[in-house]
Amino acid sequence: MSDLVSVSARWTRLSEGPDIYVATPLTHEPRATVVVGMELFGVTRWVEKVCERLAAAGYVAIAPDFYWRQSRRAELGYDDAGRKEGFRLLGHLTREGVVADTEAALAAGAELGAGAGRGFVGFSLGGHLGVLASTCMPLDMVVDCYGGWTLDGGIPLAEPEPPLTPHGAASMAAHGTTLLGLVGGQDFLISKDEWQRLGQRLEQAGMRHELIDYPAAQHGFLCEDRPESYDADAAEDAWKRILKALTQLCHQQG
Repeated sequence: MSDLVSVSARWTRLSEGPDIYVATPLTHEPRATVVVGMELFGVTRWVEKVCERLAAAGYVAIAPDFYWRQSRRAELGYDDAGRKEGFRLLGHLTREGVVADTEAALAAGAELGAGAGRGFVGFSLGGHLGVLASTCMPLDMVVDCYGGWTLDGGIPLAEPEPPLTPHGAASMAAHGTTLLGLVGGQDFLISKDEWQRLGQRLEQAGMRHELIDYPAAQHGFLCEDRPESYDADAAEDAWKRILKALTQLCHQQG
């Protein structure tokens, strides 16, 4: 793509906070800050590549290590052992910690000269984290890529209430957040009924949103490092929608 630019990427540790993977454009002023929400498996090399892709499109992209209070920079395998350890670490996450780490990442982006826009692009667990954060703090744009447990719960972080109660959805609407939701029609974590009810909940809250489903795609279809579930066609379309949504975020701030 002709509009992509060279990037700089590195790990850094925030004072009294998480390690963050930061990718920034080298030749352009960054348009906005985008927090990248990791999958269950931590900030893997694939999550780092997502940050670099977003930086190449002109954003400061920051992936916080949300697990840092239990295990610094855990990078888990895409296997049963990695999944088991991921759920163990997930069990220690708190809402307060998620919000604090998201705020810290956004502050880091502002210090790097990013524009005023505040976005969050999350994948699976990261989608849940983005929705959760946006019920507690102002975010302009949340891209929820197959984020589970937002409506019906099912993990300790979603107790005693999941993020998208009527009150949670109303909070997102009050913050002026726009949500883009992307899911596969064959997703084992998010049923078609849940996806439909999610849309109804957002509609009732008067929240700006767009929900897209890819009928043949599975959970995790965006991750090319997981060939058993990666769907190239769905991923290509989803990335176009993600970048378009983030461009709209910048126009709103402009």
